[in-house]
This record gives sequence, C-alpha cells and structure tokens, in this order.
Amino acid sequence: YLPGEYVRAVNAHQLLDRRLIPDLIISWVVAGIGAWTIRFGTDQYFWFGVIVCGIGLGFSTLAAVMLVVVPRALLAGNPKLSDEYQLTFSDQGVRFQTASIDSNIDWSLYQRAVEARDFYLLYWSRRQFTVIPKRVFATSADMLAFDALLAAHVSKVDRRV
Repeated sequence: YLPGEYVRAVNAHQLLDRRLIPDLIISWVVAGIGAWTIRFGTDQYFWFGVIVCGIGLGFSTLAAVMLVVVPRALLAGNPKLSDEYQLTFSDQGVRFQTASIDSNIDWSLYQRAVEARDFYLLYWSRRQFTVIPKRVFATSADMLAFDALLAAHVSKVDRRV
C-alpha cells in the first residue's frame, strides 16, 4: 500500500461500519446538556451535569480514537501491511502473493464486498477485510471486469461511492 493508504481504507471501513455522524451528534448533545446543567442548573445538579458532560465528551473522544489512533496502531502492529502485494483475480478465486506468501483464496471466503470512493473492501468476517485500492486497475475495463467478478462470486456487494 502507498503511505497512508491502509489507514484511509480502515477509516473508510470505520465510517461505513458505524453511524459516526449520528453518534457524534448525540454525544455533543449529551455534552451540551451536561454543560447547560453545570452552568444554569441548581447546585444539587452540578455533579450530574459534570457526569453527563463527561459522558458526552468521552464518546466524542472514543470516535476520534477509532478514526485516528486505531488505524495507525493496526498498521504499526502488522509490518506485513508495508510489504508489496500482488493479487490476481479470476473466476477460480484470488491469488495472493507477497515476498513470503503465495496462496489461492476461494471466493467463498468473502462474505461481502463494499465499494467505497477509493477502495474495494472484501470482507471475510465482520471486521476483517482485504483492501483493494482502485488505483491498481490500469483501465476502466479492468475495474469493470473486477466488478463482474464480484457480482458473480460475492453474495452481497454494497456500492457506497
């Protein structure tokens, strides 16, 4: 992968897999209610306001960690993601090659695929996936051929371009 590319792919997964915007709005509303309670509430509700505000800010921080820290930690924790990969797609499956791996993967491994703006994400479990950057397709005909393979062999293809 190019520098930053795997991190962007994991971020795309995080944004597609979770309801980030609604969750952030809810956490900001909760933090706002807590802040309002601290500022305008009576003394007996001060600590309630502090706790509610802390919960709202905590969820916002958690969302930021999921988008910024986790993808980088995954990349740093797996040096093989920095290796050069060669994937070959055919009706028989996916041939996966690196300096230390040469394997053939049957299409049945993949439960679903998601087409995002810059990537295809091929999921073999809920949170584990193979990243295919769209830049690797030399022509639009190559991408169309890949789309046809996905349609033929992966039961659920979600296009979120």
